[in-house]
Amino acid sequence: MTIPAAPEVFVFDVVGTLADLQPVEDRMQARGLLAGSLDPWFRHMLRDAMALTLAGDYLPFAEVAASALRSHTCGALSDDDVESILGGFSETRPHPDAVPAVDAALESGARVIALSNGAASSTDGFLDRAGIRDRVEQVLSIDDVRAWKPSPAPYRLAVERAGVPASSMAMIAVHSWDLHGAGRVGMRTGWCSREEGVLTPAFARPDVVADRLDDVVRKLTTPSVTSE
Repeated sequence: MTIPAAPEVFVFDVVGTLADLQPVEDRMQARGLLAGSLDPWFRHMLRDAMALTLAGDYLPFAEVAASALRSHTCGALSDDDVESILGGFSETRPHPDAVPAVDAALESGARVIALSNGAASSTDGFLDRAGIRDRVEQVLSIDDVRAWKPSPAPYRLAVERAGVPASSMAMIAVHSWDLHGAGRVGMRTGWCSREEGVLTPAFARPDVVADRLDDVVRKLTTPSVTSE
């Protein structure tokens, strides 16, 4: 299938997609948790966040993250431990393919928006550390709509703020569930396999797939390229 005209707006997920969470993992180990604890805790947090959203309730990223950390470790962590571990989010740096992906989007003539389950202030801080805050037109947070991705509200907010049809936008992420949500509101989608490795069959197949974020962007901006 031939990819349509290049997107006018690229919407990038932030946590895990642009931002490398290794500092959080390092702090977990410094507080006595086993290596590899990041992924199961993060999945626990997402489960709780999605459950809250399904129930019609809302708590912001920091509160759900802290709650899940305490629950996942069966109450073994002190308040200082939890605060220290979550402080790792203020030290995150971009994955090697993150800045090239944003640059590739801009070079295509598109605009760039960040859409995160995290707070806008946290995203701003990360983009500053990555040296690309001035390249991102808008920073949008689920706090603006009080619903976690992949519920429709955050993606619809991005469409509203971008001022173009959803079909003229593309969501970029390493999470299959995130792209499923974006696709449901009409955005095109691009999946980077860096984190999950394989696509989740239960979710709609992304329009393009690649091993690097910048290659995902290039596939979406090259009309002659076909989806895999």
